[in-house]
Amino acid sequence: MKFKEKYTISKDFENLFAFRDEKEELDHEAHMIMFRFLSELEEYYTSGKNLKKSNLAAKLGVSPSYITQLYKGDKLLNFTMLAKIQKEFNITFEVKAHKNESLYSVDNLNIETLPSFPLEPEGFWVWHKLNKPDYASSADSCDKRLKTKRKRSESAA
Repeated sequence: MKFKEKYTISKDFENLFAFRDEKEELDHEAHMIMFRFLSELEEYYTSGKNLKKSNLAAKLGVSPSYITQLYKGDKLLNFTMLAKIQKEFNITFEVKAHKNESLYSVDNLNIETLPSFPLEPEGFWVWHKLNKPDYASSADSCDKRLKTKRKRSESAA
């Protein structure tokens, strides 16, 4: 294997993280928007207490399984349900539009905001040599090793 080939990412690996088509990408984005609404609801409502799915379902007049399906991403929120949430919890969702900018873009990199790391490490390092387990051994030998280990720990105590 040549050096250049070693550090080239194959197309198959890149395709693992790519959307197959526009429909899949839009479906993913719809789920992310829904999760942002659910996250906002939890953050606003909980204020130190847990938002139980059963309580949420009772307040909205839906089944607990429907709420579970929402949180798992099996179903999507619709605007009617968002309106119901606003009414029941006496809240208003605020929608803002802004330009999409990748967090990982080099254009948006601000050197001043990057965390600084000390040149010399703080603290100390401890190195332990670990024995690799012998997976080829039988269950009997594992039992023998455990018994030996127990005897050692008992005698040390």
